[in-house]
Amino acid sequence: MERIISFFKTKWVLELIGIVVLSVLIWFIGPLIAIAGSVPLESDLSRIITIGVIVGCWLLYRLVAWLLSRKREQRLMADLARDADANDAQSASAAELDVLNRGFDEALALLKTTSSKQRGRKQYLYELPWYAIIGAPGSGKTTALINSGLQFPLAERLGKHAVKGVSGTRDCDWWFADEAVLLDTAGRYTTQDSHQEVDATAWHGFLQLLKKYRPRRPLNGVFVAVSVSDLIQQTEEELRQHAAAIRRRVTELNAQLGVQLPVYVLFTKADLVAGFSDFFANLTEDERSQVWGETFIRADNDKEDLAAHLLQFEKAYDELTERLVQRRLKRIQEERDVQRRNAIFDFPQQMMLFKSVAIGFLDAAFSTNRYEEPFLLRGVYFSSGTQEGTPIDRVMAALASSFRLERQVTPLMSGRGKSYFLTKLLKQVVFPEADLVGVDPKVERRFRLMNLAGFAATFAIVAIAVVVWMVSFATNKSAIADVEKQIEIYRASNLAPTDSRSGFLALLPKLNALQAAKDVYGQTGWSSGFGLYQGDKIDSAVDISYQRLLRENFQALVALRLKERMQSDEGKNLDVLYQLLRVYLMFGEPQRMDAKVAQPWVKLDWEQMFATDPETQAKLQLHLDNLLALNLDPAALDNGFVDAVRNKLTQIPMVNQLYSRFKSEALFDRSHDISVAGQLAPNGGRVFTANGKELDTLVVPGLFSSYGYTELFLKKGMVYVNEASEQNWVLGVNGASTPVEIDRLYSDFKRLYLGDYQKTWDGVLTAVKFRPQPSNNQLVDTLDLLSRPDSPLKLLLELVEKNTALSKLSSELADALAKSTGGALAVPEAATQKLLAMAKQSDGGVDPVKALETYFEPYNMQVRGAADRPAPIAATLASIKNLHDYLMQIGSAPNSGGQALSTEAARFAGGGVDPLQAAKMEFARLPGPVAASLNALTSTGGQQIKTGAKVQLNEMLKTAVTMPCKSALAGRYPFAKNTQQDVLMADFGKVFAANGIVDQFFNTNLKAFVDTAAVQWQELSSDKALGLSAASIRQFQIASKIRDAFFPGGGAVPQVQFELKPLTLDDKVGTFRLNVEGQELVYRHGPEQLTKFQWPGTNNSAGVRVVFEALDGKQVSKSKEGAWALFRMFDEFNIQPTGLPGRFNLTVQLEGYTAKFELRAASVNNPFGISEYQSFRCPESL
Repeated sequence: MERIISFFKTKWVLELIGIVVLSVLIWFIGPLIAIAGSVPLESDLSRIITIGVIVGCWLLYRLVAWLLSRKREQRLMADLARDADANDAQSASAAELDVLNRGFDEALALLKTTSSKQRGRKQYLYELPWYAIIGAPGSGKTTALINSGLQFPLAERLGKHAVKGVSGTRDCDWWFADEAVLLDTAGRYTTQDSHQEVDATAWHGFLQLLKKYRPRRPLNGVFVAVSVSDLIQQTEEELRQHAAAIRRRVTELNAQLGVQLPVYVLFTKADLVAGFSDFFANLTEDERSQVWGETFIRADNDKEDLAAHLLQFEKAYDELTERLVQRRLKRIQEERDVQRRNAIFDFPQQMMLFKSVAIGFLDAAFSTNRYEEPFLLRGVYFSSGTQEGTPIDRVMAALASSFRLERQVTPLMSGRGKSYFLTKLLKQVVFPEADLVGVDPKVERRFRLMNLAGFAATFAIVAIAVVVWMVSFATNKSAIADVEKQIEIYRASNLAPTDSRSGFLALLPKLNALQAAKDVYGQTGWSSGFGLYQGDKIDSAVDISYQRLLRENFQALVALRLKERMQSDEGKNLDVLYQLLRVYLMFGEPQRMDAKVAQPWVKLDWEQMFATDPETQAKLQLHLDNLLALNLDPAALDNGFVDAVRNKLTQIPMVNQLYSRFKSEALFDRSHDISVAGQLAPNGGRVFTANGKELDTLVVPGLFSSYGYTELFLKKGMVYVNEASEQNWVLGVNGASTPVEIDRLYSDFKRLYLGDYQKTWDGVLTAVKFRPQPSNNQLVDTLDLLSRPDSPLKLLLELVEKNTALSKLSSELADALAKSTGGALAVPEAATQKLLAMAKQSDGGVDPVKALETYFEPYNMQVRGAADRPAPIAATLASIKNLHDYLMQIGSAPNSGGQALSTEAARFAGGGVDPLQAAKMEFARLPGPVAASLNALTSTGGQQIKTGAKVQLNEMLKTAVTMPCKSALAGRYPFAKNTQQDVLMADFGKVFAANGIVDQFFNTNLKAFVDTAAVQWQELSSDKALGLSAASIRQFQIASKIRDAFFPGGGAVPQVQFELKPLTLDDKVGTFRLNVEGQELVYRHGPEQLTKFQWPGTNNSAGVRVVFEALDGKQVSKSKEGAWALFRMFDEFNIQPTGLPGRFNLTVQLEGYTAKFELRAASVNNPFGISEYQSFRCPESL
């Protein structure tokens, strides 16, 4: 049993078991492992190859390991041979060297083929346990090995002594036994007392050689051979030196080899103890091979205790001598010779005398202090290899010394000796514990981990296999239960639909149940395999039921729903009606089924029917995909209904139906749509809008792009027409159209397509407008973006040119088709040639391509240039740049309003062309929509300048005119009638005098914009007009009249001069008096004389007084005070103009008395003729 366990614990057997288990897992689990949807180990061949690769790698590994082991052995032997050549040649004669070399060669050849059967497996001699034997010269090391009873294979061929000299150095003999390799070292290695430096160097070289070739376990133990005769005869100092030498050598072995070697002490030459040979003379060969000594008990904590060992040895020694005493009587009785009887009798005493010497030597050689690692002393043994020499009788020596007797000479032993107490010691004690030796900790730790990992992996694989099979059983059991549950659901569902919608809802649970039953095993994964998988059987049965339900119920229900849709409002759209009829007929004629056509139309209906139930949609779509993947049976169709639909469809021209379907299918694919905002990026969205919305809402369908024209229309248009003609079966027409019919149909098809193409891009140009520019800063930013090299305007025109230069597009297509092999198009070669012909026809300017290009030519030519002639758009961008700089200068001025006002004034005054006018002139040459948009942008800029100027004027007006004017005039006479407060003369002059606040503001800021030559002042009529308020202009005109009337000399103080000439006086009045601020007129019906007046007068405080003195003595008077007393008085009288300039009739009436005068103003510009001056109001805005 032990041999079997040992066999399965060997490394290669464990590796082989692991390979077998791994192969089983690969074979059964491999097909269940998927990587990115791929199952690399699905096929038998792939698994066989994988297993083969793994086995091959393992065999290669084992082969490499064997070769490396063999190479290490060869290197060791080569090193030994080289060393032998170098040293033996110095000491041996040529003949001896030749014999040794031949014997060495034969030994090497024999060693390579010699093997041991130890532990049930073949081992190379290199891998056998190795033991070193050390000891002083003459300690009997070699004799012990020769007579050890071991089998040396080389001895059969080369003789017993031929093994000597087969060594790496001349000072070490290698003994190759069946059980071990024994290294007999020279005694001088131990004592190193001849040539210390040479001996030490050789010794350390020997240790390094061991460490080099056996790094993990250089030696399995060391024998310390100590001659009994040496211990008996040596002095105390010699014993101490002898023990110290042994101690140093063992310490060096442990230190340099990195291991703790078991030490076996052999007290050799025990036959030299007097009486030994006589005492044991009657032992048989087997009895002589037994162990005579003590093997020490190992400490539990692996810490060797020499004191405990010595106590054990002392006790065992006592027991040994006691057994000798017990055996002595019997031996004496057996022996006839008296002298030998005496020797036998004294032998136990001889051994007792040796006890103290042996213990003392052991203590000296193997004791350690607390800083040293204790030696692994395994035992102490007595042996005798041969019986030669003179025995030492210590008993007689002691007696002779005590009684001063003459020492008796012990007879010399000679002849062929016998081996005592060696064979079983080696074979049954030492060799069996060859693994006791310690190893290099790092190496051992690595090997231990590897072994543990191997055992753990084996256990884990077995455990995993058991668990996997248990999981597989449970998984299959659970899966079968799930399938049964779904079957119950299927059986419980009831089909009783009233319409297609309820039919789908009623059928869906059955379909879902069968589909779920099919999917049960698909969701179990690898855990349902390993020989227990039942999915194939169950899935096959479920799949049959599922397909039958799809064919018999689901297909009919889908066809019914298509019919209902054609009968509903959806069928009013003839394009939709055609497609629905086509799909409907496909279910009735499965040979015509095109899943890519049918699926979208059916799924679209479900998306609307179950809009709030996406899960139902997904399930129905899944079942539809599964249905269309089958070989369908024809569904029962309503032929009468089909005929009615066909009649309805044939009422619309074929080309219109064809083009409508072509457009619908092409527009369904949005991947090639052109986002105008994206094409004008990065700044298009910042500049433009699309029909008042964000630019990214403007998308050109890919059908009406360069891609659509080349890839859809030119490449596939004719193919589509041909295919459409081949689908005449939908309309019930048998056979395809003739080539002439197809050409005519294609021409009409082309006309419709290019018509929509032109409308699309014309719509783009019409829809794209500049964003509103509410501020000058935004306008400047827009103009900056427009004037850049990546101007959105330039990109827009380039986009139009790229997609409307159809001749260039068709030429490029023709060239591409001519260079290609035709494999890019899924059409036959004849069709390719026809497409080339069509492309060339387009290049020839055939309508309507030419018409479309002519329509867009004004736009396209703007971005077409040459190497020596820039594109015209460059001039446009330059004008935009000038306009930007012009507006930027105005907007960035410290006082932008003042700058705008100055700019506008300069535009009115100058006669040159300003940037605004230059831009308009440049934009005028552009196509209509582009020119209109840019002109609108320019007008916005001009308007913003005007607005800025007007805002500046209003701010200036408010500060310079409105506020001081209101402060001076508001609520005061003569501008407010019913008030007692008068306008102060100084304030009146400040407001209305020449260069007063009103006059100065007008002359400085407004005069350039106002037509003062007109009777009624008004703003000059021009595109440069600021849009000034007519009412405000009127107030400035009134202020001008007030200035001329009250300030005729241009002074700062008002001055009004006039004359009064009496005309009539009431007869009842004797005297009339008028006093104006100290100036008096007296009239008594006398001569009509002119009286001059000036206002203000010389005595402002006198005011104005009117007096009527009647003839009866009655006196009537009226007076006014204040600076404006004269005008207050005149307001109460009646002043009427005459036909002569500056002359007025003044009628004074007071309590029935009347006086009339002729008032003659000093100038036609006088306050008496301007009644509206009192209506003046301070202008507040322009």
